[in-house]
Amino acid sequence: MMLMKINIAKLVAASCLLLVLQACATNPVSGLPELAMSEAWEKNAGAQYHQEILKQYQVYDDPELQQYVNDIGQRLAKKSHRPDLPFTFTLLDSPDVNAFALPGGYVYVTRGIMAYMNKESHLAGVIGHEIGHVTGRHGAQRAAQQQVTQVASVAVAIGTGSSELLQASQMLGGALMSGYGRNQELQSDELGAKYIAQNNYNPEDMIDVIGILKNQELFAKQRAQEEGVEVQGYHGLFSTHPRNDQRLQGVIKAAEKYRDLSQPAPDDGRFLRLSDGMAFGESESQGITRGNKFYHKSLNLFVEFPADWKIQNTQSVLGAISPDGSQIIKMQMDSIAPPIDPSSYLSSKFQSVSELQNLSTSEDQAFAGIATAQDPKTGQQQRYRVSTVTRGGQAFIMTGLGKTELPNQSFFDTTKSIRKLKSSEIALAEGRNIKLVTARAGDTVASLAKSSNLDKYAEAQIRLLNDLYPRGEPKVGQRIKIVK
Repeated sequence: MMLMKINIAKLVAASCLLLVLQACATNPVSGLPELAMSEAWEKNAGAQYHQEILKQYQVYDDPELQQYVNDIGQRLAKKSHRPDLPFTFTLLDSPDVNAFALPGGYVYVTRGIMAYMNKESHLAGVIGHEIGHVTGRHGAQRAAQQQVTQVASVAVAIGTGSSELLQASQMLGGALMSGYGRNQELQSDELGAKYIAQNNYNPEDMIDVIGILKNQELFAKQRAQEEGVEVQGYHGLFSTHPRNDQRLQGVIKAAEKYRDLSQPAPDDGRFLRLSDGMAFGESESQGITRGNKFYHKSLNLFVEFPADWKIQNTQSVLGAISPDGSQIIKMQMDSIAPPIDPSSYLSSKFQSVSELQNLSTSEDQAFAGIATAQDPKTGQQQRYRVSTVTRGGQAFIMTGLGKTELPNQSFFDTTKSIRKLKSSEIALAEGRNIKLVTARAGDTVASLAKSSNLDKYAEAQIRLLNDLYPRGEPKVGQRIKIVK
């Protein structure tokens, strides 16, 4: 046994040394050698992940706004520590308050995070922060560290013959590598502040936008707690308000020396002008969820999921999860050549379909059954419910899975709920947009909220959208964002 332990230790050491030699690179920010994947790896991995991102998110359909985001990003990138890296900047059609970067220079901003900004320097600050993750090679560092963990895990598994231990150690490695550490986030803040100052934005505005997003995160958490759901805020925010964080204050102030005070700051007026008309909340093109109901205008589609189930709507899949997380129902759409028999289509779409039953309604043809397929993770046969609703050249495909048992009545009810929109529901399927107005004498947040197409949190949302949270009021002549 002692000999085995020595061999394992040698294997781990040799494997890690080999990885370090292969992945040792010079950091473009510090100029020092580091454990990180190569630039070639960054470019290849980023290009692959970029395609996956575009499968999960739609690109926001506004060429002028897309170009605006890209122009700001390219100007910042040219002043960065990696000016020759071919950066790509994409505005995503997502209501999530988020921005993120992939290795190789792929930076993404959601329209959801843009809604809470009020001038160009705010957007520049967020983009600059994400560029900082790329120039600091944080993704490449994380990938290399994760490979070290995996190499050690494999060596342990070889020595012990324990697949369970291998799985546990890989899970641990994944947990350790999930998300950037506070030091890396602070470095990205420092780099972002430098890049925007070099483009003559006021670096202090970076603290302002972080504060705006912090307020939005605090409100979202409070709302989520009241509604019993989870929320994930934009990464890199602070446990306290940013103006109370001395380390952040230090790196922002240090960036002021890069700004040319003899030159005017970039014009902020264009940001608000381009925000006028931008979608707010869920996108009409991807469908609107209201409670447990889903409305899609262009597809002329209504679906009702079980009460209290949490709906998740992505570009490719519409799904709902039961309150205890034990069951899930997913829906996808397929184009077909009519006429087609739904039972035959179901059998052709899935292997080994059994227990077929007719669920047709007065509007659509529908059949359901139970399909069997091999679980790619465990290799075991798994049973799940399937159904198909056909309408002209469309087929709506439902699948239902459960941890211990298959969804039964909830699955059938969801399938049978599929229908065309009623005339009274057309408005429910329409998306909302940001509209700019000029505050007049007597205008208050309360009065502006009443004229907005918002829910019971309307006043808080108006304040968040206009940096008036938690108790601010508009000034006469101020350009104010409302929602229509």
